[in-house]
Amino acid sequence: MKKLWIALALLLAEPSWAGTAKALKSQAQAPTKSKHAESKTGRSTKALPANEVEKPAATDPDRDRIARLQEALDGIVHGKVLGRLRVGMRVEDLSSGRVLYGLRSGALMDPASNQKVLGTSAALLRLGSDYRYRTEVTGAEPDAAGAIAGDLVIRGSGDPSLRARHIDALAESLARQGVTRVSGDVLGDPRRIGSDEFGQGGRSPLRVGSVSIEVHVRPGDKAGSRPVVSIRPASDAFVIVNQAETRAKGKGRLNVDLERAGHRFQVVVGGKISIAKGEVVIHRAPPSAPFFAAFLLRHALIQAGIDVRGVAGFYTGEGRARVSSLPSLEGAMVALAPQGGDSTPALAEPSSSSSSTRTTELLALHESEPLVVLLRRVNKDSDNEWAERVLETVGAEVLGGVPTTAKGVRVLRDSLAELGLSSSSYVPANGSGLGHQNRVTAAGMAELLRRIYFDPRIGPEMMQSLSVGGVDGTTRNRFRGSSAAHRVRAKTGTLTGVSCLSGFVGDGSDVLVFSILVEGHRRRAVTSVRAAQVSAVGAMMGFARKTEGPLPDEETIPSTDLETGNEADESEGAALEGSESSAPAHTSEGSP
Repeated sequence: MKKLWIALALLLAEPSWAGTAKALKSQAQAPTKSKHAESKTGRSTKALPANEVEKPAATDPDRDRIARLQEALDGIVHGKVLGRLRVGMRVEDLSSGRVLYGLRSGALMDPASNQKVLGTSAALLRLGSDYRYRTEVTGAEPDAAGAIAGDLVIRGSGDPSLRARHIDALAESLARQGVTRVSGDVLGDPRRIGSDEFGQGGRSPLRVGSVSIEVHVRPGDKAGSRPVVSIRPASDAFVIVNQAETRAKGKGRLNVDLERAGHRFQVVVGGKISIAKGEVVIHRAPPSAPFFAAFLLRHALIQAGIDVRGVAGFYTGEGRARVSSLPSLEGAMVALAPQGGDSTPALAEPSSSSSSTRTTELLALHESEPLVVLLRRVNKDSDNEWAERVLETVGAEVLGGVPTTAKGVRVLRDSLAELGLSSSSYVPANGSGLGHQNRVTAAGMAELLRRIYFDPRIGPEMMQSLSVGGVDGTTRNRFRGSSAAHRVRAKTGTLTGVSCLSGFVGDGSDVLVFSILVEGHRRRAVTSVRAAQVSAVGAMMGFARKTEGPLPDEETIPSTDLETGNEADESEGAALEGSESSAPAHTSEGSP
């Protein structure tokens, strides 16, 4: 079965599992040489980093094509695009481990989203490819009439793929079981399934992704009047505090604050909007993920025909206060959301005599796709949120308790040590590569990829998760029309001033593993840097095909696109939150 997966996933060569250990030990790195550029007068100028690998011996049957590859890569890394940047590169023959090219391959550099390969490798090793996230709804067993006495509690395990449609399915499942009424509240539990610890801050184990709260603001009919504010999805759970003003001309600027206030969401809209502006749509993430999940479940239950007598709330443990009173809003214009809310009957302040929560029965369950499927979203599309959640899950499942990045990093180190990767070749800080704290060497990255490839526990699954050049993921528009299209599987990495590309390329029995790490370029130069990386991979493809054509010219490589995933540095990510648009928002969830 493993060989079948390899054949379907790699589009490369089927590895020979026998003799792997011996092949891995056969790697050798020649001493670093130095090269000096010469001016027209023949005098030496600035020293340039040189290929760390000696030229092949005269008796080497592959001498000519190795020399061509080295010459081509030298020309690219010392060319006008990469020549002024810091480049770390490593190219190895996959089957033998022979090092064909190296440039600063032992220097620790920023991997950007190449870091996701480290985190997902640890996840497969520790959780297994069949691992599934769970989201549970618990409560008292329904009576003969279908009534549930007390509260319903929804609780998660950190599923990054949980969506509103899955919440709807949970409600529909209860309706199919004959549930007709819930006498208590619907509560979101912030604890991870399997742990009784309440985490402080961090990512909630219960979060519904690809759902934001839309605040629609339309100018009033005259200057000085209040604009018209509405919320989607509409619900009596939203309290709108409209403090904004319509102005006759000039540019306006709105600000929207969203916070949990008791068992409701308080939306405070301030600033000014021009009459000429038209409707503005502002997106905000819910301030409490568990509370918002409970809100969505309550809405879904009512839509499924179930009478919910209580409100949406936040579970904080038996015998403890779950919600607080709505604070006073003196001097503010307060209005409930318009008709179409999900409250039947209308929301009311919970009383101290509210029925106790009884969570002894599992009433409905949603399970995610298996981990091997989820990791395609992490590596192919470079999803940062999913990557962080996966690594946190690894830490929590292995070490217990609240999921944290620190626990995930600890397990990551242990997992990569098990694979045989030297701890000196990387410095991990998180699972996504966001920020600039992670470090890895090009030699370490290439070595990790090679060890992954030859490990039957994770090799086929990891290969499936990498983007195929010219086909899908973040390299879908790279390599298109080139000889490497369909024959390169790689992980990209992009941060401000950082561009990385690591993976496999080749045909038949000749497959190379490579890592190209680049630092120091300006944002506007990123397309040229990526083109140079594509040129380097093209030279490797020429080596694998034993071609003797002209050396790749980075100027003739087809233009490359920006990443199709959501790779961005922290400042860029912050800028994306709370974006405004003048048209109704469209949310595309995509498939994992």
